[in-house]
Amino acid sequence: MTLNTTADAPTIRRTEDGRISVFDALQVVGSKNPRDTWSRLVEAFPEVVGFCDNLRFPGQGQRLTPVTNEAGWRRIVSVLPGMLGRKYRAAANDLVDRYLAGDVTLAADLIDRQEDPEKARWLARRAQHKHSSILLNSCLGRHGASKRAYRYVHNRLNVSVTGMVAQEIQLARGSTTTKDNFTEQELAVHTTMQYAVMSELDATHALGDGDITTIADGVATDFGPILRRYFGARPYPHGGLLQVEL
Repeated sequence: MTLNTTADAPTIRRTEDGRISVFDALQVVGSKNPRDTWSRLVEAFPEVVGFCDNLRFPGQGQRLTPVTNEAGWRRIVSVLPGMLGRKYRAAANDLVDRYLAGDVTLAADLIDRQEDPEKARWLARRAQHKHSSILLNSCLGRHGASKRAYRYVHNRLNVSVTGMVAQEIQLARGSTTTKDNFTEQELAVHTTMQYAVMSELDATHALGDGDITTIADGVATDFGPILRRYFGARPYPHGGLLQVEL
């Protein structure tokens, strides 16, 4: 939630790194006694303290003041009493409902809000990759893949593009959703390789895990020299995080 101030609203003090005074923010959103409001919030919801630090702003007689970043302020607003807290909780519930329902307009909203061209391109690549992954899984099903074959194919391509299987990618790069760790370049290459596997499966009328894994290996082998030439070597295992058998 963004703090909208008017000309006669109190000034919200900020630290050099952009964090805001919780007392000032509470006053802007309608609290007549921010310190009392904060004390009641801390007593009822002690977890909000974890999103704040205490410091003294410059000036004579300044007392310790809780400061927080944008994410911390959203946590505080979510437990505020009164109309503001109710509106925020309703908006948050609506957002969760849309997410759980798979509302594609959420992605459109995110794209519209994105002003960084690199991030916008990444979002486009991520959407394209999701589409190709759905098609690949459907293709694997038509050709009689077991769960092991699904896992093998995806990790065979993961290793070709990143040098790591899914678990290693998650550990090394931080996100529990494997492809959210991919760069735009990696998403583009991985998408192309998925289409190549689909093409070969259909062209050869592959059936069963043996045929499927052989084709995945063949695609990875064919792409290997191209990846090494233009994008550099992808060693496996990368960093020795795990010893996972494909």
